[in-house]
Amino acid sequence: MEILNAEFLTSTVLSGITYDIIKCGAMLGVDDLKQRLRGWVISDIELAAMTYELNKLELTDEMSETAIERKITASAELNQLIENIKPSSESNTIIQHHSGSGDNVGRDKIIHRGK
Repeated sequence: MEILNAEFLTSTVLSGITYDIIKCGAMLGVDDLKQRLRGWVISDIELAAMTYELNKLELTDEMSETAIERKITASAELNQLIENIKPSSESNTIIQHHSGSGDNVGRDKIIHRGK
């Protein structure tokens, strides 16, 4: 689950990510969280602190996503961390120099062939 359409990371988004990680009984770790939050700008220190705070909540695979969200929302420490995390502004820029005849396609080319 990777959600990148939010302006800021929210407790709802974090609870969904957390739920996905622990629903199979896995321990919540920095590497898992880092993988899921790669669309946001978050330092390794913030990531470690967030993982620590999430683990303090004693979340289990028996909890619903809503129950996890409630616990995250009730945590002042997590809310403080979440507040400053913003989406990554990385974009792919393609610069091409073209001379001569032919196509200058930077990404996927779709050709529509008539009937």
